[in-house]
Amino acid sequence: MLPNEIIEVLLVEDSAGDARLTRETLNDVAGLAFRIVHVDNLAAALEHLAGNTAHVALLDLSLPDAHELEGVRRLQAEHPGLPIVVLTGLIDPAMSFSAIQAGAQDFLVKGQSDADVMARAIRYAIERKRNQMEILESKERAEIANRAKSEFLANMSHELRTPLNAIIGFSEMIHREVMGPIDNEQYKDYAKTVHESGQHLLDIINDILDISKIEAGRVELNDERIDIAAAVGSCVRLVEERAATGGVTLAIEVPDGLPWLRADARLMKQILLNLLSNAVKFTPSGGGVTVSAEADPGIVLHVTDTGIGMGPDDLERAMMPFIQIDSTLARKYPGTGLGLPISNSLIELHGGRLSIRSALGEGTTASVRFPPERNLVREESAA
Repeated sequence: MLPNEIIEVLLVEDSAGDARLTRETLNDVAGLAFRIVHVDNLAAALEHLAGNTAHVALLDLSLPDAHELEGVRRLQAEHPGLPIVVLTGLIDPAMSFSAIQAGAQDFLVKGQSDADVMARAIRYAIERKRNQMEILESKERAEIANRAKSEFLANMSHELRTPLNAIIGFSEMIHREVMGPIDNEQYKDYAKTVHESGQHLLDIINDILDISKIEAGRVELNDERIDIAAAVGSCVRLVEERAATGGVTLAIEVPDGLPWLRADARLMKQILLNLLSNAVKFTPSGGGVTVSAEADPGIVLHVTDTGIGMGPDDLERAMMPFIQIDSTLARKYPGTGLGLPISNSLIELHGGRLSIRSALGEGTTASVRFPPERNLVREESAA
């Protein structure tokens, strides 16, 4: 409050004697001026606030039309920016705690607060509420900006995918000489480079689109029954060529008889492919990647590699969107740094969690743990 500002106080008190005592107490405050409006019930307080402002409300907990914390909750709900100081005859620590939880900024007991204590409570309540509202407004602005960013990225991703699909498709046709032979071999190499670059750019755009959808809350689960062994085998086949090119061996260790998993098959595939792609990407030639599974008691999938690994600081950074781990091997393979954050968000949509164990030079294990309630009894006859 400014030094010469008059503090508008709404006193909600059904006892005329207590109201008079509060007025006299505030009149004794040096250096502050109060303008007090007194009403004797909650309905009158709400009616006053409908057409007038107040810097703070001094609220009794025993009103004719509001018992205990009802008045605090009503004022907080209808006027969330109004600081509330409870002023009551009840000496009840539990009630004071409950009043603060309900939205009050302070709790004073009648007859136990002198002028300075009451004035300090009023001023602190006003400042606390002001800070609280500023934080809420900043949070709301940040959320609006984040939604706008997500919408922009999603829209841009859609716009970019259309011409990219044409670039990828036609460059592949040129490289394969679908419409006729190309005399100059260098042109064929150019077409191959255009195709590979376009595919890489499309992968980046798809990652950005995925994270935008997740942040905007537009990803919905379409649960179905998933055979873990079949799902793992399918995903491993999709990275076999990349692994072979990099000299990385792949292994599957999925025991027979695991329960089926109730999950979104498309998102499950995306999770596994992200983890497998990372493992292959950061494993040098001669290394290996193993996918294993267990029921403990929910389905747990492990993707273990013998790659470059990460230190403790890198582990935290790896889960942050658009952050890349700064190592020699990582910089050789540029990307968005979205694979792990996307996988983590998709796993959380299923009620599960992603954990990572890693050490520099010793490889990494990414573990996907689904909750037990997503297990489905395996019916071999239906397999």
